[in-house]
Amino acid sequence: MKRSFRLRVFLANLTCVLIFILASRVAVHNTLNEPLLNYFSETLAHHLVREIDHAKDHMDAATTAAHLEMSFDDIQTGELLVALPTQSASLSPVMAHLMQTIHASELSWKRLQNQNADRTVELTQLTDDGVVWKVLRAQSRRDGWVYVAVQRAVLMRSFDEVLKVRDAVSVVLIPLLMIFVLVITIAMSYAVLNPIVHLQKSFTQIQIHKNDTHISEAKHYKEFEEFIHYFNALIDRLRDSYAQAARFSSDAAHELRTPLTIIRGHLHKMVNQVPDGSEIQVELSLVAEEVERLISISNKLLMLSQADAGRINLSQQEINFSDLLGQMIDDLKAFNPDLIFSKTIQYGLRIQGDPDLMMQLMMNLFGNAIKYNYPKGRIEVKAHTVNNELIFSISNTTHLIMAGLDERVFERFYRHREASGHQVSEATGTGLGLSLCREIVVAHGGRIRLVTDDEWVTFECALPLS
Repeated sequence: MKRSFRLRVFLANLTCVLIFILASRVAVHNTLNEPLLNYFSETLAHHLVREIDHAKDHMDAATTAAHLEMSFDDIQTGELLVALPTQSASLSPVMAHLMQTIHASELSWKRLQNQNADRTVELTQLTDDGVVWKVLRAQSRRDGWVYVAVQRAVLMRSFDEVLKVRDAVSVVLIPLLMIFVLVITIAMSYAVLNPIVHLQKSFTQIQIHKNDTHISEAKHYKEFEEFIHYFNALIDRLRDSYAQAARFSSDAAHELRTPLTIIRGHLHKMVNQVPDGSEIQVELSLVAEEVERLISISNKLLMLSQADAGRINLSQQEINFSDLLGQMIDDLKAFNPDLIFSKTIQYGLRIQGDPDLMMQLMMNLFGNAIKYNYPKGRIEVKAHTVNNELIFSISNTTHLIMAGLDERVFERFYRHREASGHQVSEATGTGLGLSLCREIVVAHGGRIRLVTDDEWVTFECALPLS
């Protein structure tokens, strides 16, 4: 899961959203103090203005304080004080000291917002004996300036009550919040990954045989332009190299066929001219066998180069696959009496294909089954139809070590190495037969795979019936 880019994007988005929510909560908690304190001060100012307007005669400081204390819960005696110029003699010591400080200091008064246009309420803050006071003043026609001092701690208790309500609401909304976070994360992940998925689909549409196919830079975001440009240039260079290699194989195979054929003719002539059984005849026969092997390699290379260029010409004919396979098994039994053959072939199997290529396909597979078997070994052949496909397999016991025996056998010039000593198998071969088998099967619209089980090796081919 660590290699999943989609999962990493999802977790990164989820982490960012959660960090944003947490940071927002912390920021609100640390910056909401003053706005809420100002709100409480404005509410207290509204109540003060109503007390001034509703007073029929001169205001009473104690009554006004009692009425204003009703704006707060759990307020203690002495935490809210009211001072009237007409009742200065009855001021409490704390309020008297505050009034002396107010008159003696040049305090900065701030006009509160959201107040009655006919009534101005101003706010200031001062500290007395370590206690922070919020002081409001408003003009009364009969009593002059009315001062109200309330401890900041009273407002902070109201602030804490608001936070408790907010936390309670948050607890109720946690399931909805988690769903919201999940939806937002999925949407962000989709928005981030969708262009990459679109670009990935464009990659899968590129075929090396089609020189005119490229990824369009105009259909993707500009951040991908440099990457797409590099990829298009890379695929062009790869196509050039691929074409050069294909041309080289084809040209080399063509050029080798004529001189090798001439050499083979001369060798056969020389073999017939020298005395039978002589040492020279034996040496010439060995050379002739190697020339035959070179001719076989050149023919295979030529066919593989044609397959690379997509130019394998199929002579489509109806093939009685059951009879062809049965006759080949009978012939192989006669030439390999030390091997045990068994077959399970459905009667009347017919396919459309090239008879020569089909013959070469089966000869290569049977050749491997015989070549890499051991004396008294077994070869099993099965053929039947499944879902409009012909499935046939050739299984054989083998002396090869299974470790490392995988799909690489279909690569050109690959030969399996023994796992213990890393030595190439003693059986002769060019490493091209199975590559050619795969190209023949693919040219017929089928597929081939390798299956290993203990001491058994199986090559299974699937070919379309039509």
